[in-house]
Amino acid sequence: MTSRDTARELARDERRAPPASAPALRGRRAWTSPLDLAIAGGIALWAMLEALLVPSASVVAQLGFALAVSLPLVVRRRFPALVMLAVAGALVVHAATSGPDATFNPFPSLLVATFTVAERISAWWLAVLLGLVPIAAMLAAHALGYFGSPGIETAGTVFLVFFVGATWTAGRVIRHRALAVQRTRDSSDRLAADAVAAERVRIARELHDIVAHALSIVALQAGAAEQFLDKDLDRARRHLALTRGTAQSALDEMRHLLGVLREDGAVYAPQPGLSGLAELIAETEAAGHECRLELDAAAAEIPDGHALAVHRIVQESLTNVRTHAAGAPVEVRVGRDAGAVVVEVANGAPTITGQGSRGSGRGLPGMGERVRVYGGTLDAGPAGPAGAGWRVLAKLPLGSQAGGATA
Repeated sequence: MTSRDTARELARDERRAPPASAPALRGRRAWTSPLDLAIAGGIALWAMLEALLVPSASVVAQLGFALAVSLPLVVRRRFPALVMLAVAGALVVHAATSGPDATFNPFPSLLVATFTVAERISAWWLAVLLGLVPIAAMLAAHALGYFGSPGIETAGTVFLVFFVGATWTAGRVIRHRALAVQRTRDSSDRLAADAVAAERVRIARELHDIVAHALSIVALQAGAAEQFLDKDLDRARRHLALTRGTAQSALDEMRHLLGVLREDGAVYAPQPGLSGLAELIAETEAAGHECRLELDAAAAEIPDGHALAVHRIVQESLTNVRTHAAGAPVEVRVGRDAGAVVVEVANGAPTITGQGSRGSGRGLPGMGERVRVYGGTLDAGPAGPAGAGWRVLAKLPLGSQAGGATA
C-alpha cells in the first residue's frame, strides 16, 4: 500500500477529530476493506488448518483461539486499539489455559495489529503504548510456558523487539507520508479555490468597466437622439445607430468574457489593448466631448497585461468624464517614463449642465486594483483652474520594477 492510497483511506475513513497537533483527517470511517478481509481470512485459515492437522487434546479450544486472533483484524482500521488489546488478551488467556500441545503462534496477527495502531492512532504516546502491548503479551505467554524452548529468552526477546519495533516504525512512517500527501492535496485545493475567487473578481471588474462604459454612451446618445427626433430626423438616426453599435459591442465583449466560465466552447479572443484607445476616443467624441489622444510610440511595445490595464484605465476615466462632466474637453496621454507606463486622462470643466449622473462608486477602486497588480501608483483628483476639472494619473512599472503599490 502506497502513502497515496493511505492518504485516501485516512481522508475517507477517519471520523473522530485528532489532537490540535495533528492534521485533520476528513471523511467517514469504513468498517473494513477487501484487504482486511483477506488478511483476517488468511490468518484464520492457517490457524484452523494447524489446529486440525496437529494432534491436540482440545481441538475446539485451538479453533476458538485461531478465530479469536484473526477475526478482529476485519475491523482493525475501525477499532485499532481494541483489536490490538483483543488479540494480545486472547494470547495471554490461551497461554494460561491451554495445554503443552498448543502450538499456534499468533505473532502475524500481533504484527498486523502493531502496524495498524502505528498508522491509525494520531496521538504518538498512545501509539507507543499500544506498540508495547504485543511485546508484553508475547513475554507473558512465554513466562506461562506457551512457547516452550527454554534457554532462548534473551535471543527471542531481541528478535521480538526488533520485529515489533520495525513494524511499528513502518506504520508510523506511512502515516506521516500519507498526512503529507493529504496536506499537499488540501493546499492544492485551497490554491485552486483562491484562483477561482481571483478570476471571479477579475471578471466582475471587467464587467463593471464594460457595462459602465457602454451604458454611459447609450444614455448620452439616446438623450441626444430624443432631442433631435422632432428637429433633425437624420441626426437622431445617427445617434440611435451609435447607441445600437455601442450596445452590440458591449454585448459581444461580455459574451467573450463570460465564455471563459464555460469549459465547452470558450473562445479565447484577444483582450483589448492600446489599439482600442482610438475607438474609445471616437465614442467619447460622439458623446459630445472634444478629445485629444497622445500615444507615445515607445509605449506600443509594452506587454499585453499592461496594455489591457491601460485600456481599462482610459475606458473608466472617459466613462467618468461622460458621467460627471458633460461636454468637458478631454486629453489622454499614454507614454513610457523611466521604466514605467504612464497614463494620464485630464478633463476640463463641464460645458453642459444638468446632464450629470451618479456613478457606481467602483470606478476608482477598480483602477486602483489594476494599478496594484503591477506595483504602480494611482493619483486622481481635481485639476485645472479652480479645480473645475479632473485628472487621473497612473504609473505601471515594467519588468523587475513591479513591487508594492499605493493608490
